[in-house]
Amino acid sequence: MNIQTKRLGTALLAAALVTGGVTAPISELHAAGSASQAAQQTQVTLKWNGKALQTKGLMIKGQTLIPVAALRDDLKLPVSYNASDKSYTIGANYNKLKIAMGYDEPYVNVNGVHTYDMQARMVNNRLYVPIGHLKAYLGIDAAWNAAAKTVSMTKSQLNSVSIKTVNLSQDKSDKTKFDLKYPQLTGSQPGVDKINAALKQHAETNVAWIKKQIDEIGDATADRPYEFESNYAVTYNRGGYVSLIVEDYSYFGGAHGSTARTAFTFSLEDGKQLGLGDVLKANPDYKKTLNNKLLKQVPVSNGYLGGFKGLSDKPDFYVTGTGIVIFFQQYEYTAYAAGIPEFYFAFTDLLPAGAKPFGK
Repeated sequence: MNIQTKRLGTALLAAALVTGGVTAPISELHAAGSASQAAQQTQVTLKWNGKALQTKGLMIKGQTLIPVAALRDDLKLPVSYNASDKSYTIGANYNKLKIAMGYDEPYVNVNGVHTYDMQARMVNNRLYVPIGHLKAYLGIDAAWNAAAKTVSMTKSQLNSVSIKTVNLSQDKSDKTKFDLKYPQLTGSQPGVDKINAALKQHAETNVAWIKKQIDEIGDATADRPYEFESNYAVTYNRGGYVSLIVEDYSYFGGAHGSTARTAFTFSLEDGKQLGLGDVLKANPDYKKTLNNKLLKQVPVSNGYLGGFKGLSDKPDFYVTGTGIVIFFQQYEYTAYAAGIPEFYFAFTDLLPAGAKPFGK
């Protein structure tokens, strides 16, 4: 097969996975599980701005899935395919959902950050994403009508701020690779400048730490270069508040690198960085509520090493459209292979009936 034919075949395959048609074998994408999934699936009606779509969603084991074709054709979200790494990118601006088609389940991340319960599914040779991804990262709200088996989607009412990526340039060589990025906000809210200063300081502190480590352990070798990467994902951007994750990866040789995650939740009104108590202020006993749940979950999580006694005074967390996620660093309570453990809790389980996050 010549290169031109191979590229054409890859493009046709990519199109088939989105639209649902079959134009080529898909064994390399491991869609063999589709038959068992089909036996458990229920069709779901999709609505966009009140209009029913011809394309149907699916519900499998209580999870609502939206076909990527509907995101592209009906919601008009940008969807592109990269043949070199067999990946799709959905969305634009500051959050780009990437789905890498591998030999196991599709791998999903946002701007290189993989967060709680991020997944995609292949069903009957068609690519789907959970509805939660739309609300968390793509600016789409969704309401579920169980009786009608219908999902009604609309654009989210987001804060009137724009968010851009700043590349922190560093000297590059064959021994050291840098790809350092951090977010900056643009808007008329009083707290924007203070927020930007905090995010920039975090990035610059990371660079200073990298340089210190290199000074102490020495330069890399050409056959095993050092690598440093920073990425971010915005998880909440509404109601005058912004929550986001910054991940800093470093590799100084050895068996593997390490990733440190920092989460920020800010008020746009004054630029204050908020703690968990500010988000859950409607529940004065939020810490007791969370510890009762976490003390049952953390000890049975994958790779648990022991030592968890409850939340610290300043726990690591980020906010989503429907709840909060508590996370722990690599090696804090679990083995390296467990990655960054995350535990999601819905606002409906943490706050009194009718109460909202950030409110009393």
